[in-house]
Amino acid sequence: MFRKIMKRCGILGMLCALLGGMPGAAGAEIQPIPLDMKEHGTAPKAEGWLTPNAEYQDESIHATLYEKKKHKAKSSDGPTTIHWVVIEVSDSSQIRTVLSYDSYEDKNSAEAPEMVRYLNPVVALNDDYVKMSNYKGYVMRQGVFCNDNLDEWGEDLKQDVLIIDDQGDFSVVQKASSADVESFVGDLDAQGKKPVNIFTFGPALVLNGEAQTILRSDSTHAVNISAARTAICQLDHLKYAVFAVDGVTGVGMNCQELANFIVQQFPECRVAYNLDGGGSSRLFMGTKKVNSAKGRREIYGMIYFASAAAEE
Repeated sequence: MFRKIMKRCGILGMLCALLGGMPGAAGAEIQPIPLDMKEHGTAPKAEGWLTPNAEYQDESIHATLYEKKKHKAKSSDGPTTIHWVVIEVSDSSQIRTVLSYDSYEDKNSAEAPEMVRYLNPVVALNDDYVKMSNYKGYVMRQGVFCNDNLDEWGEDLKQDVLIIDDQGDFSVVQKASSADVESFVGDLDAQGKKPVNIFTFGPALVLNGEAQTILRSDSTHAVNISAARTAICQLDHLKYAVFAVDGVTGVGMNCQELANFIVQQFPECRVAYNLDGGGSSRLFMGTKKVNSAKGRREIYGMIYFASAAAEE
């Protein structure tokens, strides 16, 4: 059985329950966060941590950490722990990205804890392998186009591309070429929407509530072996979940198992997308890392959820 990582939350928790347990309570003031990558939102309030490093709530965001211990996937040599966080936000500007050293041109990686202290997020996780020398994909971060070399992949190695738009909604262009992504971006524009963040890793794990059939040939990544994993999901409008599977090579979950697990927990999941795993897998609540992935690596970028509560 999985468990919710929280305790009794006292008077503040009772007030939250009376207000419906949702961000954006009546009368609360929310400040949308500017698109600029160097803008990070409001620092989480100390009193917002209903349970330290496990549940946070203010007028703009509610995030709760869950875990399942001793999970044994069929592909795994041993049991693992799965952590996931459910996040509800009030404004689409609260789901954000950052690159190491705030730059696509600076190819240096950074320690994840240093990045998190700089961001001061409610929830943060690693993204794709965006600035590595062998990266091939379509890159946009916080509305800024960075790179497109998708077509350097051969036809049989095309990857799934995740697009997060300015409404906070997720879309996946499967086995995408540059023309496919540009066409999708054009369709968004015709609807009055704009892409904000675009990632190339994958594959898509869940689409419209259905776990995808994931074959070894579907990805250049090691989707068929048990390992530490990271995934991001959209459950509903402005409601998300992020997953981190503990592990080392041979212990953890493969992508098919993770897709199936996500659907078991969230049959309503609109999109779930696999991100960089292994030694890059990082999941933070506040500034505390909650998952365990052996083979520590520096990383090149993060996705995070920030508070948009008006500063006092």
